[in-house]
Amino acid sequence: MIDGRLRLSLTSRLVATAKAVPTWFITRGDAPAARRDALLKAGVEVVPVEPGEGDRPDLRLALQALGRRGITRLLVEGGSQLGAALLRAGLVDRIAWFRAPRLFGGDGLPAVAAFGVERIADSPAFARTSISEWGPDTLETYARRS
Repeated sequence: MIDGRLRLSLTSRLVATAKAVPTWFITRGDAPAARRDALLKAGVEVVPVEPGEGDRPDLRLALQALGRRGITRLLVEGGSQLGAALLRAGLVDRIAWFRAPRLFGGDGLPAVAAFGVERIADSPAFARTSISEWGPDTLETYARRS
């Protein structure tokens, strides 16, 4: 989990199961020490990194820290802000894109927030590598084009 200020509730299910299921939090190096200590006591491994853009943990440094711990592949299931930050930093190699046969229009949440692309030619390019159906939903996978 990426939580720059360690704001997730200490009673959350994620924290409550940390002693049974390996759970890592990436946070800023200056996150509150009392929260860090409480999470460590609950079984969470806290990975501090320096802040990057928007005063959030620097994602490159975060991935480097995980790499030093032997994590070389990572499934990121985050919100639109995290997705945009990873894309902006060029840190996305593959995408697994689930689609459901429903439309939300402007009422829905974006899958990826704006990340500063002004021209289509400047956007990250991916090539579809597979497509499959999962019940009524569709899964498309993509790999970054070099």
